[in-house]
Amino acid sequence: MTTITHNPPGLDLDEVAGFWRDGFCGPYPLNLPDSTLAELGERCQRTVQERRRHPLYDRYSLRDWHLVDLDLERLFCDPAIVGRAAALLGADLLLWRSKIFYKPPGGDAIGWHQEWGAFDGEEIGNSTPSLRPANPGGSIWDLTVWVALDDVTNDNGPLQFAAGTHGTRVPWVRVPMTQSAFYEEPFNGLTTSEIVDRTRNCELALDIDTAGWLDGFDLEGASRDNVIDHLRARFDELLAKYTDFEPEPGTVATMTMKRGSFVIFSERTMHGSPANLSPVRRMAVNCRIARADTLIYPGRLDGNLIDGSNLDISRHTSLLISGDPVEGRNQWRLPVR
Repeated sequence: MTTITHNPPGLDLDEVAGFWRDGFCGPYPLNLPDSTLAELGERCQRTVQERRRHPLYDRYSLRDWHLVDLDLERLFCDPAIVGRAAALLGADLLLWRSKIFYKPPGGDAIGWHQEWGAFDGEEIGNSTPSLRPANPGGSIWDLTVWVALDDVTNDNGPLQFAAGTHGTRVPWVRVPMTQSAFYEEPFNGLTTSEIVDRTRNCELALDIDTAGWLDGFDLEGASRDNVIDHLRARFDELLAKYTDFEPEPGTVATMTMKRGSFVIFSERTMHGSPANLSPVRRMAVNCRIARADTLIYPGRLDGNLIDGSNLDISRHTSLLISGDPVEGRNQWRLPVR
């Protein structure tokens, strides 16, 4: 079963070599109408600001809206993306994850980080490693595609890469979550009752199950500050990764991009973004594409339907965006045409 029957844009030999040398490549253009991209950006902003419940996960999440938004699915399945991913990973590809990235005016920096695990992330594994082609990236068979839905400038929080770091596992330690670069204060501008409602509805923080965090806590006699102190303590119990990383001089690539352009990178490449110092938002979406011989969410085989972000994946499916499904145990479907 083949989902691509034409010859999509690919990468030349220098671009392929550059990816395996640096850990990223691009930006490249998408041939989509500006009006479509602008509407997608507005839709994503509403999802964030209205804290919309995901129909598949039944809770607030910025993950995997491509599974319920046809325009977003079509964006990620654009031949410009699929063809270049195939040039790096081979013809058989599954799109298994996506996420909205909204950085508002004044939005905080995201510190340097990388994902380095046995399977380029905790949620995917490979059942047939002999089917993977040899490549200079070793065990890299999962790529991230980051698409700008706004113009990305030096001032509004551009994505940055530290070239060549995908070959090195940078040491990290666990720190209280509220002290990490990824913690965003969720209480600003909220009343006590709004904080309580968001906590119980799992809308306080992304992909964290906070429903029971106030169980046994005396709300009747608590002030707003008391509630916030209690919840911050619960955040700190989770801990977060912290990396004391400084890039080598001359290795940082800053991705200033036009709306509708995209970059491809390995999550093993150290990446982050500075604060948004401009008066305009920076909206982006990303997706992750794996070789189709990869077993997605292997815990499913043992009945484990809660992923590393505390989402119930029982209704999650991957999209076969190119070639054949290969790994027969995956839950997948073809994109809508």
